[in-house]
Amino acid sequence: MNKLFFSLIFLLALLVTVACGGSGGVAEPTVQPAATEQSPTAEAEATAAPTETAMPQTAGTACPEATADTYLLRNPQHGYCLLYPAGHKVERPNAQEVALVVGSLLNVTEPRVGITVTPAAGRTAAAYADEIVAGFEGFEIARSETTVAGEPAIVLDDVPGQDINRQVIFTHEDRLFHLYFSPIDPADTAVMDAFAAGILDSLTFIPVSETVTAADECVAPKESEQQILNEALGFCFLAPADFTFEQPSETNANLFVGSMMDVEHPRLMIEVTPANGQTATAAADALVAEFEGFDIPRTFGDTLGYQPADRLDGVPGQDLGRVLLAVHDDRLYRLTFVPADPTQGDVYAQMEALFAQVLATFRFLP
Repeated sequence: MNKLFFSLIFLLALLVTVACGGSGGVAEPTVQPAATEQSPTAEAEATAAPTETAMPQTAGTACPEATADTYLLRNPQHGYCLLYPAGHKVERPNAQEVALVVGSLLNVTEPRVGITVTPAAGRTAAAYADEIVAGFEGFEIARSETTVAGEPAIVLDDVPGQDINRQVIFTHEDRLFHLYFSPIDPADTAVMDAFAAGILDSLTFIPVSETVTAADECVAPKESEQQILNEALGFCFLAPADFTFEQPSETNANLFVGSMMDVEHPRLMIEVTPANGQTATAAADALVAEFEGFDIPRTFGDTLGYQPADRLDGVPGQDLGRVLLAVHDDRLYRLTFVPADPTQGDVYAQMEALFAQVLATFRFLP
């Protein structure tokens, strides 16, 4: 009896030891598999997730990524994004239109496109194309069909105008998209074909929103660039990666290589002051008047962050400067690029490149 009793006790102790040892040995690794193995509920959720995101993707909610030679334009107000050539500039001539141009809106010799988005009010792309063709009775306008971001589109070629142009029309969620490509050379459309294909193939629909953020407006930099974003002065732009940006005072900022004393590279001085109702043109007039007797060439047609800007070249100072003046939210922005002296050869060429880069990518923060 005693032997049986002690045998039972020993067996029970052995079972408890094995059970505890088994529990302690499995408990730690169990946490690891839990991260990779899914319960039926988790599997169902994981399976459902692609379905939920796939539907918006057909409407194009994910914008394409910029490439080595393109930038991304996001336009939530009109519900689309696209890629455009790095040599082009974004302009907003009016509330309904975005233009992609080289240099300025005055350049009508290089490929450009105007993208207008208005309420469709029930109109179809075909009906709108009919209206355009009817306005040029007697002209031979080639008509074809294509697809843009999954929507059927009408293409009109050899349309008369200031220049022969190509127009692409489509609708999406009762919004009418009208793209106007110009100038077209009917004898050789290769350049325009490539430009238009880049725009149309990358155009993607995104949800419409009146809320525009700095991420929407500010251009993302490439490997050799940096994004300058200054909330206090209300702007962002791209600059070469080897430049330094500093704000020594509440109203002034500088961009330079090494130091402001460096003369081997161009420099940019930015001053932001209350406009007090003054226009950019009036500010330019006042600046020219300060240097009466000096020859200060004046250029019109530039914009800074979509705002009209006056450009003055050869403004006297420690170095001859190129001054760009613009007004936004009743603040006067004065950008001075130096040296604006063609006799300085390579440094002047660098200044021109810096000027073009800043001008093309400068945005006022929303």
